[in-house]
Amino acid sequence: MSNWTAISIDSLKAAGHGALVDAAQTAGVGGVDPVAESIADAVSRVRAACSTGNQLDADVTRVPNSLKGLAIRVALYALMERIGYSLSEDQRDTRRNDNSMLLRINDDKLRFETPDMPAGDAEMQAGDGMETITRTQREAYTRRGMDGLL
Repeated sequence: MSNWTAISIDSLKAAGHGALVDAAQTAGVGGVDPVAESIADAVSRVRAACSTGNQLDADVTRVPNSLKGLAIRVALYALMERIGYSLSEDQRDTRRNDNSMLLRINDDKLRFETPDMPAGDAEMQAGDGMETITRTQREAYTRRGMDGLL
């Protein structure tokens, strides 16, 4: 059994949202499939949160099994907003909780399932290369100090 799962249009339909997927595809304009775009955005958000402290799967469509439901909900709620369906109060609460969970995953560097096909280091940039510069004394801004930018 795989540790990471690819999220697809069939994943959204299997979650019981086939009518929403069909409505979104019908409402799509131009050459962009709104369902595929929402799924890609959701998967990217989940993978970005997991990238801190975890090795990612080489397949960029896959998320850890434990976050599959969260990724599907992120995609579905984005689709609902895109085609003008209003979210219920429960759905808005769930969306807030999912967003908080993604922040917590990133901040706490939570560990997840080992990827089936580990990616190299090239997918996400290392985060320890930034220096923080602080000053103990603030300078007053003047025209002369701002070189005439005011």
